[in-house]
Amino acid sequence: MNRRPTAPAEARPPDLDTVQREIDHALSRRAGLPPRSVIDAGTHALVHHLRQFMDFDFGEDDEECGAAVRALYRVADRNLDVPVRPVAAKGDSDAYTYWHTIANLTAAFRDLYTTCYHAEQETPT
Repeated sequence: MNRRPTAPAEARPPDLDTVQREIDHALSRRAGLPPRSVIDAGTHALVHHLRQFMDFDFGEDDEECGAAVRALYRVADRNLDVPVRPVAAKGDSDAYTYWHTIANLTAAFRDLYTTCYHAEQETPT
C-alpha cells in the first residue's frame, strides 16, 4: 500500500463543511447527467479531499479495526489508480459513476477522520 507522509497533512485539517458540500453535490439526485465539465470538476475536488484524508494515520495497526481501515485504503488506492479513471473518450455515464464512487470513498474517510481526529480536537483538555 502506498503510504504518504502524515506530518504535513495533519498540520492542515480538511475543511469538513467544504468536503460535505462536495460529497452532497456528487450524490444529489438528478433528472439527467450533468455536463461532463461539472462531473470532472467535482471528481477533481473529491480526489483532492480523498487524498488529503488518506494522508492521515488512522491507526491501521490497531487489531480491532485495522483490517477494515487497510481494506478501505486498498479500495481507495485502486480507484485512484490512473487506469481505473474514465478518460475523456469514455462516456459521461462512466465518469458520473466514478464521481459517485470517489464521493462515497471520501465520505468513508471523512467519517473515519471525524471519529479519530475531529472528535479528539473538540475534547477539552
